Amino acid sequence: MNQASSAPDPARPDPARTDAAPSRSGVPSSSGSSARRWWLIGIPLLLVVGFGSYELGQRSGTAGGAGSQASGGAFGAGQFGAGQAGAAGGFSGRRSGQTGTRAGGTGATSVGTGSSGAVIAVTASAVKTGTLVTDRTATGTVASTQQTSVSARTSGTVSGLAVAVGDTVRAGQTVVTLSSPDLNTAVQSAQNALDSAQVSLVTQRNQTTGSRAQLQAAVAAAQTTLANAQTTLTANERLYGIGAISQTDLNASRAQVQQAQSSLSSAQNSLNENARAGSEGIASLQLAVQKARITLSQAHQAAADARVTAPFDGQVTAIGVTGGTYVNAGTAAFTLTSSARQVTFNVPPSQSVGLKVGDLLSYTVGQSKYTVKVTQNAGAPVNGNVSLVAKFVDAANVPALGAVGAVAYPFTVASGVLVPSTALQVDSDTTFVYTVVDGKAKQVTVTVLGQANGQAAVNGLQSGAAVIAQPPSGLLDGASVTTAADGARAGSSSTARSDVKAAPAGTGTRSGSGGTPAGGPPAGGPGGAP
Repeated sequence: MNQASSAPDPARPDPARTDAAPSRSGVPSSSGSSARRWWLIGIPLLLVVGFGSYELGQRSGTAGGAGSQASGGAFGAGQFGAGQAGAAGGFSGRRSGQTGTRAGGTGATSVGTGSSGAVIAVTASAVKTGTLVTDRTATGTVASTQQTSVSARTSGTVSGLAVAVGDTVRAGQTVVTLSSPDLNTAVQSAQNALDSAQVSLVTQRNQTTGSRAQLQAAVAAAQTTLANAQTTLTANERLYGIGAISQTDLNASRAQVQQAQSSLSSAQNSLNENARAGSEGIASLQLAVQKARITLSQAHQAAADARVTAPFDGQVTAIGVTGGTYVNAGTAAFTLTSSARQVTFNVPPSQSVGLKVGDLLSYTVGQSKYTVKVTQNAGAPVNGNVSLVAKFVDAANVPALGAVGAVAYPFTVASGVLVPSTALQVDSDTTFVYTVVDGKAKQVTVTVLGQANGQAAVNGLQSGAAVIAQPPSGLLDGASVTTAADGARAGSSSTARSDVKAAPAGTGTRSGSGGTPAGGPPAGGPGGAP
């Protein structure tokens, strides 16, 4: 604040003097007393106003160094003039930080950080193009690879239960035994029928063979007789030619030949008929034997069906019959689940696409972890989800049937330039990041494709760009930044520009970051140096 002149005014009485001359009337003047009272009140008020102006100037300078535009105090050095500070932020965000103080009426100015204002320290790193993958989890339930209800294939009375619920059985092992007299009778009858058919077949074959031999002999005899008759006829024809025999003898020889031919034809027909009849009879009897065998096999199968066996290795989880009761064919005898375990779980359709048969996943039940391999992917969703099945890689180390756990599987979120999620900034409907280009913060608009695990995949950003991981509050496009700690400290210190003269000592020049006046408060108190 301005200092009052030290030279006394001869026209005004000195308020500090107590020996004022009396009035001409010899009585002290009342106007003199009033003036003294006003000076006694005014001087302290002036001191208070001056000190307040000094403090206001101090605060204005400090706020300017921090990055805001602050008006200085109403009074400054010598004239209660105020310093005016504007950092890289300010209202426009692009004004150079300046801290100036006016010294008296000369208005000498000192400039802080030059044209860039305060340099803000940031953390930046080069980003790359990649695929953002995260782990998703789904609830998985342990189930058996096979489960079936085994039914009785024939009717009968339950004569035996070989196992109990919870027992482990092997494929083909008898679990329930049925008994039925009809089954045994059917087997015996079928066996008898087969035996009879086989006897008939053997008999027919023997008969056919014996008859054929006789008929073949008859044919041979007829052939011999015919040959002899033809020889006799030939001889008689010669004798008749020389008149040695009569016509009657010749005719008799011819009749013998005809008779022999007829006998041979009859014998040949009998042989052929025997062969045909024997073949047909044997074929018929062979068919009868085959049918008898089938009937016997069915009877044996029905008897075997009286034993209800396990179709595969597994554990009996339920028994539906009791000893001594009669059951019909088709009645559920017991329930069997395989000893092999698998995990069933559901995922959204968008996530099932990335799960292929053969993929290895992690399955956690309580504190135990297991490795499972995908064996089935339904592909088509049911009720909004796709069903998948995975089997345990280590079949000897599996959780209990019905256990519920979490299946962890990878999910590809998106592919693009990967940036820290903390780098994303939102202004209205625009999402952007800050990059560092030539020591300046540059705002780049991006499109977020997906986020996971503290990262985001974006479009609109070049791979290799230096992205500010956590932009400080108030950072604006074009602000001066540094990624080095030393550079940040240098940027926060005031350095006078070479083309501007430094302010005289004691004028209260402030740093670009809004520190205290250089050299402390001006000498001589709030009013500055005398």
